[in-house]
Amino acid sequence: MPVMNKNYLIAVLLILFFSVFYFFNSRAKNSAELYVRAIFAPKEDFTVAVPYWVANTMKKGDREKTAFGQTIAEITDIESYEGGGHGKHLIMEMKITAQKDREDNLTYKNQSLVLNEWLDFNFGKVKQRGFITYLDFKPPKFPKKKLLITLIKKRELPYIANQLKTGDVMVNNKGEVMAKVLAVKISPAKNPADILENLLDIELTVEMLVKEISSLFYFGEISKVAAGEKRTLFFKNVTLWEADITSVAPATL
Repeated sequence: MPVMNKNYLIAVLLILFFSVFYFFNSRAKNSAELYVRAIFAPKEDFTVAVPYWVANTMKKGDREKTAFGQTIAEITDIESYEGGGHGKHLIMEMKITAQKDREDNLTYKNQSLVLNEWLDFNFGKVKQRGFITYLDFKPPKFPKKKLLITLIKKRELPYIANQLKTGDVMVNNKGEVMAKVLAVKISPAKNPADILENLLDIELTVEMLVKEISSLFYFGEISKVAAGEKRTLFFKNVTLWEADITSVAPATL
């Protein structure tokens, strides 16, 4: 190889090396490691569960990497629970590497990183959008409490009402009992004029495990627990859809 061609090639390689070094060094200086919690959903509606295969595929320690092999997100915690016939609700905590601009605005893969917004993630086989519920430099700590909840469901079908039993439980992927039926009261529906079947009114007393977030109680981080709210409970043998919460009290030990 002629000397000039060799020197030219060396010069190009050096320029390329220093360009790549400058790029990664610049990104490192302008990066920040953050903890993020997100509720994942197949559409931009976090009340919709993800398919079973998505929830069951995700594992603690799974990582999202750049084309250069750099880890930019690692799953540090996973919570999932039944979400109906089509899938599970999925909530994940991740440690991510974000980029900062001069105004300290944060981005992740050129997406704006802010609370209460959607973000795209890609963990190998799973590409999914997550709704950001927590964003900080330290891991989240949400105190868990047990509450005594009264729920009312009016004009329910008999085959659903009659399957609700004292002791029924709803469990998440960690084996935690999210809801346990302490008492069931079933009576004929009080408005028979519009009833074609022998519909029933249900009153449930449930011990519910909740998280305290910003002085409010949440069930699975998705549904607020308070009188006047609605709650769907997924037990092993039956699902009670959209029951009305009528009272909330601390559970006695």
